Amino acid sequence: MSLPDFKTIVAIATPPGYGGIGIIRLSGRDSLPLARKLIRAGDSVAFTPQHTALFSLTNWQTGEIVDEALITYFKAPHSFTGEDVVELSCHGSPVVLAELLRLLTSAGADLAQPGEFSLRAFLNQRIDLAQAEAIKDLIHSQTTRQARVAARQLRGELSQQLRPVKDGLIEMIVHFESTVEFVEDDLDPLNLQRFIERLDGFIVTLSRLAESYRVGKLIRSGIKLALLGRPNVGKSSIFNALIGRDRAIVTALPGTTRDTLNESFSLNGIPVELLDTAGIRETEDIVERIGVERTKTAISEADFVIAVIEAGSSLDVEEKDLLEQFPVNLILVNKSDLGKTLSSDALSYLQSRSALLHVSALTGVGIEELKQFIYQQLITESSAGNESAIITNERHYQALEQALSTLRQARHDLAVGFTEEVALANLHEALRSLGVITGETLIADIINQIFSTFCIGK
Repeated sequence: MSLPDFKTIVAIATPPGYGGIGIIRLSGRDSLPLARKLIRAGDSVAFTPQHTALFSLTNWQTGEIVDEALITYFKAPHSFTGEDVVELSCHGSPVVLAELLRLLTSAGADLAQPGEFSLRAFLNQRIDLAQAEAIKDLIHSQTTRQARVAARQLRGELSQQLRPVKDGLIEMIVHFESTVEFVEDDLDPLNLQRFIERLDGFIVTLSRLAESYRVGKLIRSGIKLALLGRPNVGKSSIFNALIGRDRAIVTALPGTTRDTLNESFSLNGIPVELLDTAGIRETEDIVERIGVERTKTAISEADFVIAVIEAGSSLDVEEKDLLEQFPVNLILVNKSDLGKTLSSDALSYLQSRSALLHVSALTGVGIEELKQFIYQQLITESSAGNESAIITNERHYQALEQALSTLRQARHDLAVGFTEEVALANLHEALRSLGVITGETLIADIINQIFSTFCIGK
């Protein structure tokens, strides 16, 4: 998507389909004249900025009333895009919205491209690039935790944390540039140590942000969790217990699940795609064999694998081979309500392979402990607490890593006695990398790629 020419744009800003309300958004210098063109002749058309009024909207080509709408006017620069913005809150009929959109485009408005409203807000410096990306994250949130983190970043908290580092780098660059240009003597040792200490502080701050990406990636993208085991050990019952409803068919017959079944749920705000796989065993049933092959593929793609065995299992050779064939993060001993126990040899073997938990999918005993165990393996409470400091975007993480690399090199150069001029190149590169996150460093391809993934009307 190319940068806009700042003509007036228009789009439906609500999701497709029927609803109680549908919103059409205009942005640009002709927003008000275009809105006035829709208002029924004889109606007062005075608009007060940041106020809403009710009007009848007409088709000026036929004189017929199309709808009644609440019209809100946001005067530039006090709007989302920084331009004059008009929003028409109509009844949520696709037919009505399409007709109004047709009338506005026939009067001269351009249909907005995906993300063009947010792009204009960025270009007009109403938001920075990190905030713009947070808009998309907030819209696509699947859990309250995702929404909370995105909302914090939309308020500019990431940008605020980067600002002291960027300001400090600018101050250091200006000092070094002046020194190189006007002073022939080397840096005073005390000043040199002070600059090294400042660089150390920048490195600590950025390192904490970069380290948070391990958590942030989970919050944003979630994980795939697969249940592995032989037929009839209770994988489907565990599956239903974790998602909190009867999704998988459960019977006493081995081989009931013949294909991979998936369902999504939230684990303390972490999106989880849970996979219930076909029980693995040697079989002549061609359908079941296909299911076993799909199970192996699903397990290879999973981020976290739970092997389920039955309480009282003798752990025969086939079951041991299964545990050794795949990477297992947790062994779950199911049907603990039956009063059966594993032999000491079996228990010792299992504990040597992985962490072990006893549960009963039938009674629910141990299921909450299971959820907490999974969560604690994925994320630490200490890193989860400060959500304003969590990096969730791969692009931001890569930029931080690049900035850290160049800052460490600059520190090394100063510490071993290189001149300020040598360190300057890395300081400039670090500042440029941080600017990539918030958009001060404009790279057209990155900008276009980011905003083209937005929905139309945002």
